[in-house]
Amino acid sequence: MAGTAQVLQRYARALHELAASAGAVEQVGADLHALLAILAADPEARRRLETPRLPREAKREVLRHALPNGSSDLLRRTLMLLIDKGRAGELAGLGAAWDEVALAASGRAVAQVTSASPLDVATRERLSGQLARLTGKTILLQESVDPELLGGARILVGSRMLDGTVHARLEALRTRLLAAPLPAAE
Repeated sequence: MAGTAQVLQRYARALHELAASAGAVEQVGADLHALLAILAADPEARRRLETPRLPREAKREVLRHALPNGSSDLLRRTLMLLIDKGRAGELAGLGAAWDEVALAASGRAVAQVTSASPLDVATRERLSGQLARLTGKTILLQESVDPELLGGARILVGSRMLDGTVHARLEALRTRLLAAPLPAAE
């Protein structure tokens, strides 16, 4: 799975670089998300793209019909390349990879924060500031609450996980205690 994500990141970076040099980043992003919305609403088209036994030309035809009129040529060529490389079933992943690349290119990053209770304004601002210093990017927080955490927070920024939950701290303490040498008996 990680390999697929890395491959899609490469496709997304290449597409973003081409779109940036053509001054079409916003159009390509909008066209990609319009296509993904169309495919989400058409399970038959999505199934045909994901079917490994369907010939490449049939998958190309599905995409030709699904692409909105006036879609970017850069996007269309990238999608056809994905089909040629046997990755047509991974289009949704390309959308997520594109969003990540576009955010990074604009100097922003998303931090997914899971905490035991909702963050107050002061904590949210302090956390955003600390993560901005750590990453060198403007941070957009996506918050969720998981009461099972008991306390603390788990933060995911890109592929970096920061686990400050009570459970993680207790596990770290347990590991240190088990690794500590016992005092010699007299």
